Amino acid sequence: MATTSSGGDRAEQGLPENVVADLLSDDIRRHALVILAERDEPVVVSDLAAAVLAAERGIEPAAVPDAARDELTEELFTEHLPKLTATDIVTYDSMVGTVEIQRCDVVPTDRR
Repeated sequence: MATTSSGGDRAEQGLPENVVADLLSDDIRRHALVILAERDEPVVVSDLAAAVLAAERGIEPAAVPDAARDELTEELFTEHLPKLTATDIVTYDSMVGTVEIQRCDVVPTDRR
């Protein structure tokens, strides 16, 4: 059995600058990465959506309308998490519906 995966190689060598730039080019992904890095524990995807919207709107997560949270949850699943998991920056646990940061080195430091 192999002990090294392609993900492990990427983690050791770092991601190409253009890949990191693409990942950080979206406000939602930037907010999500900062939130995940600050919490440093698995976060339920719908809770992450609420936290991202709250950060963008300057409100508490509990004040985020359900419809907006649900819409962003779907967007996270279809657009953002695939990019972040493919690059091993985050992991997604489908059994409990959580996402967790794996690579804090790509989190924008000016937004933390």
